[in-house]
Amino acid sequence: MLAGNVKQEQITLAILDHPKNTGFPTYWHARGYGLFAANPLGQEVFSKGQEKLNFTLEPKQSVTFRYRLLILSGAVSADQVEKEYGRFVKDVK
Repeated sequence: MLAGNVKQEQITLAILDHPKNTGFPTYWHARGYGLFAANPLGQEVFSKGQEKLNFTLEPKQSVTFRYRLLILSGAVSADQVEKEYGRFVKDVK
């Protein structure tokens, strides 16, 4: 969850990671130049080798990643985002 101002309006961005995603919980990137991203396949790099994900797709296989992006006006509490997360997990299979 990131918050800031766009012109005169306070906004909050939240990316929600679904528990069925490969690599859940994901590692996150947030940088001052605007990057805000999930990296579900970077365990080994971000954990300095303590975690490793052996994930392979064979030809013609697929994988589905489930995320939800919230763009909210005004100040938002962690509790409000948790409520949205609960809805996301319940609604998205």
